[in-house]
Amino acid sequence: MYGKIEHIQKIEQLGEGAYGVVHKGINTQTKEIIALKKIKLETQSEGVPSTTIREISVLREIDHRNVVQLKDVIMCPTKMYLVFEYLELD
Repeated sequence: MYGKIEHIQKIEQLGEGAYGVVHKGINTQTKEIIALKKIKLETQSEGVPSTTIREISVLREIDHRNVVQLKDVIMCPTKMYLVFEYLELD
């Protein structure tokens, strides 16, 4: 859906946690506002963290109005981005 990280422009940082940094962003092609969670892979000697794999698996299965929608996963050499629908409130 979103394909390349180059199609997403970061607007502002929304938060930071143990597993990544979340930014508000915009898809420059569709003008859709999204939330972008960046996960660094360079500190992981064994690839993608198991917590991230679980998060992706669960979010792909769930379709509920009370759960944020995972729209896409973008892989880069040293980072992984999870593209979510943007919500005003957490």
